Amino acid sequence: MAQTMTAEPAAPQRRFNWQFTDIFVALGIVLLIVGAWGMWTRLTQGLAPTELNSYVPWGLWVGFYDYLVWLEVGSLLVFTTSVYLVGYKPLARLKPTIYFTGFVVLLMALIIVLLDLGHPARFLNVYLYPDFGSMITWMVWLHTAYLIILAVKIALAINKKPANGAANDRILRILAYVSLPMGLALIIVSGSIFGVVTARPLWNTSSLPLMFLISSLAAGSGLITLLAVLFWPDKQSGEYRQVIGRLARLTAWLLLVGAFAAAVIGFTFLYQGSPARADAVMLILTGPFWWSFWVVHLLLGVGVPLLILFAQSEKPVWVGAAAFLSVITFVAVTLNIVIPVLATPELENLALSYVDPKMNYNYVPNLVEWLLIMFILGLGSLAYGLGMRWLPVKPTQ
Repeated sequence: MAQTMTAEPAAPQRRFNWQFTDIFVALGIVLLIVGAWGMWTRLTQGLAPTELNSYVPWGLWVGFYDYLVWLEVGSLLVFTTSVYLVGYKPLARLKPTIYFTGFVVLLMALIIVLLDLGHPARFLNVYLYPDFGSMITWMVWLHTAYLIILAVKIALAINKKPANGAANDRILRILAYVSLPMGLALIIVSGSIFGVVTARPLWNTSSLPLMFLISSLAAGSGLITLLAVLFWPDKQSGEYRQVIGRLARLTAWLLLVGAFAAAVIGFTFLYQGSPARADAVMLILTGPFWWSFWVVHLLLGVGVPLLILFAQSEKPVWVGAAAFLSVITFVAVTLNIVIPVLATPELENLALSYVDPKMNYNYVPNLVEWLLIMFILGLGSLAYGLGMRWLPVKPTQ
């Protein structure tokens, strides 16, 4: 009897399921490759290849550190206030996304400031021999506690087991109330590190910590708006447009408040007639990098976003573009806070008294400094993309 031969079915071929968040992975790999030489140079040669010197010890890296801290702390302050104090529940759907984003941004900030130290391992001395009369001690301890709380929040937010849902929500609410004053303290301490430097008149003012807080809220609100546009699960629903419209208005008003506060402080410094303060402000407004204030920040970071957010608040794509512009240009604010003050001599003709490559007020970040920033941003982008793919942090329907 003839036996019929049947072919075995072919094994299904596995196809790569491309996701939108893989853009972050690709971008991260590119930035890591491009910035690898900058990281290698920093690890092997220290700070010597940079343009940092005795007069300008803080530069590009400290500016980016403060920028990332503004984004992370500001976004969590706005989110916690909106969800747990105001009670705007629809925004809670973004909880895992916002927590995870804040965690990655904070890690990038800490890596940058760690590499800015001449001897990075000495940061352990702040834990071993703390001096709580120092603002830097408070900053390190608050950063550590904030990072731990944020990690616990992520673990609780991504726990999808129904049996643990109510308990996790209660713990998250408690942690939210704890982290709110902690975040306020962190951003105020960050501003106070500059504010207590009496040798720098433009920094040495009680208004600077308040300016840091307002700016962080504006930057953080823009980041939350951008995350909502990118990751909201049901973009055809009326709830989506309502949330985007509300976030657009909130971001717009915070940008206006920040611009108004900066203008008042700037005019006050010019009116007082203090030469050091006036010189630093004029260096921001009319110096070689005037365009970073007038074009990058004021036009692209405030003017254009405000026009879009007020006129097109019902169109999520336009709102997302405005939030993106606002977020990426906010770094110009921190750079203008850090660099021009240090690039202004405390005494007239001080730059001519001593001539040395490492005693120069004409600071411009060099290639090594920019490449290191690209490497750190690439590291964060890669971690963010992998986390968005493999961790349950994206909001679901």
